[in-house]
Amino acid sequence: MVRVETPDAPAAEPRRTLVVLQPTTFCNLDCSYCYLPERHRTVKMRPEVLRAVCSGILSSSLVGDSVVFLWHLGEPLAMPREFYEEAFETAARAAERHGRRVQHGFQTNATLLDGAWVDLIRRHRVGMGVSVDGPAFIHDRVRTTRRGGPTHAAVMRGVGLLQEAGIGFGAISVLTDFTLDHPEEFYDFFVDHGIREVGFNIDEIEGVNRTSSLGSADSTERYEEFLARLLERAEHHRGAVKIREVWTNTAALAYGGADPVNTTNQPFHIFNVDHLGNVSTFCPELVTARAADGAGFAMGNLVDRPLDEMLEHPTFRGVRDEIAAGVQKCRETCDYWAFCGGGSPSNKFFETGRFDVAETRTCRVHKKATVDVLLRHLQRRTGSALAP
Repeated sequence: MVRVETPDAPAAEPRRTLVVLQPTTFCNLDCSYCYLPERHRTVKMRPEVLRAVCSGILSSSLVGDSVVFLWHLGEPLAMPREFYEEAFETAARAAERHGRRVQHGFQTNATLLDGAWVDLIRRHRVGMGVSVDGPAFIHDRVRTTRRGGPTHAAVMRGVGLLQEAGIGFGAISVLTDFTLDHPEEFYDFFVDHGIREVGFNIDEIEGVNRTSSLGSADSTERYEEFLARLLERAEHHRGAVKIREVWTNTAALAYGGADPVNTTNQPFHIFNVDHLGNVSTFCPELVTARAADGAGFAMGNLVDRPLDEMLEHPTFRGVRDEIAAGVQKCRETCDYWAFCGGGSPSNKFFETGRFDVAETRTCRVHKKATVDVLLRHLQRRTGSALAP
């Protein structure tokens, strides 16, 4: 699975850096919960921007020895294949010059996959993440064409091409209010189609998605019931599908309360670059966001400024300090700190307009409720009382 947020782990100096790149603003789908504001526009990254981005990232002292370029923030396969042939070669040359290793990944809806794309993916060993929301009767309610048509069949055709080629991938699914009513059908879909890894995002207030289907008073309770039944289904299938929310939180339990690293609220674990070369750190979801005064969160532009100058950029300093204040509030007030490490700045911002806050609706549902269900599940299996 191509994941933006890595599993929580004891604090350590980051040696691997994730760079989320926007090759185009365009997406051929029109998902109801999407946070990207310009997904209808066919704006593309220019060659000179691509070269500046590769050089600027891979020459910087702020990145680790190993760098993952994740092509995302739009549908990456809407770009010509030739763009990636050039991009991969440009990145490889820059990596060799600066003594770094580079891997590439696509987070895709899979509808545009064909034999030529599969060949490129295999030749360049591109990591793959596929967005699919479960069976067609769930998926096609929210992941539609611009005319409201279904997309599930096209996604599964692409999934089949990857599987036939022996290319591994993980799935990302967005859970909506409707999904919560169908845990067995949801889990069985991944089992039946040989999809062995899945991570959940929830329908959340983010970017241009101003409302969430999980905003009702009983959403947390319903999510807990969904996840509990999902875990029972997983046991029935002997863990045939690896669930990200289970392994990350189980890892936090294993670390025994060690100080976690949340890569979304600590600078320089993740860099985000839009199609113009504007760069930021922290959450990728902030790339297209605007504060109340209309200002964005760009912390430099790689076309005309070295990445290391981000350290002195006023936007970086202001956002860093406000995020740190929010993380400290989480540390001081939240019993779930070891599982979270301070929450996602993008959720805090989009729900409250600020970064220096603690609990959000997303953390209540997606993090706290998940931990509670997992602890109860483990308690039933072990017969021992557990607590966060």
